[in-house]
Amino acid sequence: MKHIILYLFLLCSPILLSAQKYVDEKVWNRWDSTLISKANTAASIEYMLSEEKLVILITNLARTDGTLFSETFLNTYLEGKKSNKYTKSLYKDLKKVKNLPFLFPERDLYEIAKGHAVKSGKSGHVGHQGFDARFKPVMKKYNSVAENCAYGFDQAIDIAIQLLVDEDIPDLGHRVNMLNQEYNSIGVSIQPHKDYQFNCVMDFGRLNVNR
Repeated sequence: MKHIILYLFLLCSPILLSAQKYVDEKVWNRWDSTLISKANTAASIEYMLSEEKLVILITNLARTDGTLFSETFLNTYLEGKKSNKYTKSLYKDLKKVKNLPFLFPERDLYEIAKGHAVKSGKSGHVGHQGFDARFKPVMKKYNSVAENCAYGFDQAIDIAIQLLVDEDIPDLGHRVNMLNQEYNSIGVSIQPHKDYQFNCVMDFGRLNVNR
């Protein structure tokens, strides 16, 4: 049975940190280069921006080895910041994550994400307006779909970490989507936003395929 999962949106979080720290080669050197190459599923996609591709890569690394992700990207990103119940629960959840399916970019999910990000950016809206209508054309292709929206960030590391932490989101819906073994497809678009400067939409889908 096909089903649609709809989650809350994320506004600017007080954890906003420097996006530059994650570039530290010590973080990347802890990861096997072959694994990084495999996780970089959007590398050859011409229609996506580099930061959009990087959102997918970072998300795939979190899905591949949650413990190593915590020790590298998450530790570096949160360095010097006071922990709270959301960061603590993220560390706990990531310990359980290992070898989830990679998310592969799909053009139709990208177009849905881009359309929503562009429209939201121009109108100043936040949230998932028109969710059912936007996904209806592809529901014969995907068994299930879900959506994350983030506001205020245009750097991949900020977007990915903020959605994984999911501060002040009681059901941790964004984190659940990103670490959900059910999904194997994704579309990501980062666009300007009139009120929050930037907004990013991540759309997830489950294809019945073996990759």
